[in-house]
Amino acid sequence: MNSTLPIPSQPLRLALIGAGNRAQTIYQPLWESLKPWCIPAAVCDPVAENGQKLAEALGVPYYADIRKLVKDRPMEAALVVTPVPSHHSISVFLSSKGIPNHTETTWASMVCQAKEMIAVAKQNKVIVRVAENFLRMPIDRFAQTVRDSGYLGRIGRIVSYADHTGYHNDSRWIAFAQGHPEWVQSIDHDMAHPAFYSMPQRRHEKETLKARFFHFTNDFFVMDVGSGHVKGHLGRHPRPGYTEFQGERGTLVHRAPGVGWGNEQTELRFVSDAKLAPAQEAANNLWGGGHADVVKPVVHDSTGEVWTGMHADTPTGRIEYVSPLISYARMGKVTNRDWYGVAVMDHVVDFALAVKGLRESEFTAEDALMSEMMEIGAHESNLQEGRRIKLPIEGDLESDALIRKAQREQFGCDPLDVEGMLSVSFPRP
Repeated sequence: MNSTLPIPSQPLRLALIGAGNRAQTIYQPLWESLKPWCIPAAVCDPVAENGQKLAEALGVPYYADIRKLVKDRPMEAALVVTPVPSHHSISVFLSSKGIPNHTETTWASMVCQAKEMIAVAKQNKVIVRVAENFLRMPIDRFAQTVRDSGYLGRIGRIVSYADHTGYHNDSRWIAFAQGHPEWVQSIDHDMAHPAFYSMPQRRHEKETLKARFFHFTNDFFVMDVGSGHVKGHLGRHPRPGYTEFQGERGTLVHRAPGVGWGNEQTELRFVSDAKLAPAQEAANNLWGGGHADVVKPVVHDSTGEVWTGMHADTPTGRIEYVSPLISYARMGKVTNRDWYGVAVMDHVVDFALAVKGLRESEFTAEDALMSEMMEIGAHESNLQEGRRIKLPIEGDLESDALIRKAQREQFGCDPLDVEGMLSVSFPRP
């Protein structure tokens, strides 16, 4: 599975809003590879030290004030790489000025915010998208390819443990199911532990185990379980954890062997005709049926610096995903992973092509909203002792009210007040 990506006649001019750690360490190395589709036109960040440094590195103007940026308008669209509480105000402000915007995950803090982001964009006829890269990571691209190949029959269920339970995984399941869930049930369990810092701004004092169950309209089912310490803290199973894509004729298995990213193991387990009832009955041997007797490794393909795809050789032929970015991705490893930069490139290119009118987005604003609803719906289910919550969510939510109250106290203004929140600075180390 791969596709040819169209190239616009002129690359999309993007303003980079936010110049913190992610903008500097993840996006900065990608611009050379992205230039057939988009180029940086400006950097905007109220923290001058960060903004000026990145603007100088990219050779573009620096803006401390987003209002001045929009007034000068050196860009066609914006890539927003700022903390989650700021996403709603920035996106709504940009859309109100007719500027398409692509915003990091999680898309918004509240369902009502995500709905307004879509509504304002539609009113002003601009494209808004979420910068979701998890559904574009190697195992997901290969799983989507296996799904389309029919090799395992219909894949009707995913069981995932110790991966990235939350908004990222919600998006993965939507992309795989090619549809939206109709309900969610969720139960959380908190456990206190001695405090530690995983990052200067992240102090941990408790761990929350989350067990979430999603049922999709096409009878696709997901069980997604994980603790708050997805990166292996306290000796927990590290990401990418253990995930099975369960089909009628076998399973795609993806797991970390215990040391985390870069050493994960993947294999296709298939039940041949010899292990199914007709062959067993014909041979008058009803023992041992149903076991996967054809097990093939899935190979991670890479130049050594850049991930290029995945493949498995099966009795019926090769199943293979080849990245359409293979000829363009030259950034080397990002975050010490050969695939991470390619996955991020993928969502930026998707946005650029949508704005240029050259291709429909793979993951739409409505999909991003549903990921938000899945996350908030899971919180709502837990607040109501595991009650099943129908999706999409309608009406006012208790969880939205709690988040709104907490953010009002934290920032000194209503998080739905666009002008007020635009004046809040969100510096991080």
